[in-house]
Amino acid sequence: MELPLDNRETKNLIYAYYKREVEKRKQEFILTDELKDAMSKVGDFLTTETRFYGLFMPGSIGNGKTTMLKAIRDLLVYLVETDKISYCEGDKYPRFVKARDLANAIIEDRNEFRAIKNTKFLLIDDLGAEPTEVIAYGMHFQPFDELLDYRYEQMLPTFISSNLTALDISQKYDDPRIDDRMREMFQILSFEEVSFR
Repeated sequence: MELPLDNRETKNLIYAYYKREVEKRKQEFILTDELKDAMSKVGDFLTTETRFYGLFMPGSIGNGKTTMLKAIRDLLVYLVETDKISYCEGDKYPRFVKARDLANAIIEDRNEFRAIKNTKFLLIDDLGAEPTEVIAYGMHFQPFDELLDYRYEQMLPTFISSNLTALDISQKYDDPRIDDRMREMFQILSFEEVSFR
């Protein structure tokens, strides 16, 4: 991915934004070895050129995936606001959406769904909680399939958290193209730590 930021500074910012998010929710921030390792891996992913242009974070409920996604979002916002990265078109800031909202947007507001698809940096929280198919006026839509296909073709940076494993995702969406594209697009960072809740 290779953001224009020093690796150490990136990791420090991820730490600060993660800690701020935990404290904002009136929780105690506990820096475990697993969390420190996850922050380091996220920092490496963001500052190192690899073949991947997405980060998939599977894991059980309550172990920090959403908080990490928000820390990544806040880092990207910081980079936009300090003119270290810019947008050629579309949204100025990264988009953070719940997977359930994708399913709603595809039938309720196609323009919003198009904007989500086109945003430069997209962060999707809780993939797998949404229906794989929605029906409106007799038309069948597969929101994640359509979104992933588009972002794959455009090679747009995408960050996803999910309570499902890569195998669960493959079974839920039951489409070999999704499985194949996710393998090509995403580096996987598993959150195996016990729940903080």
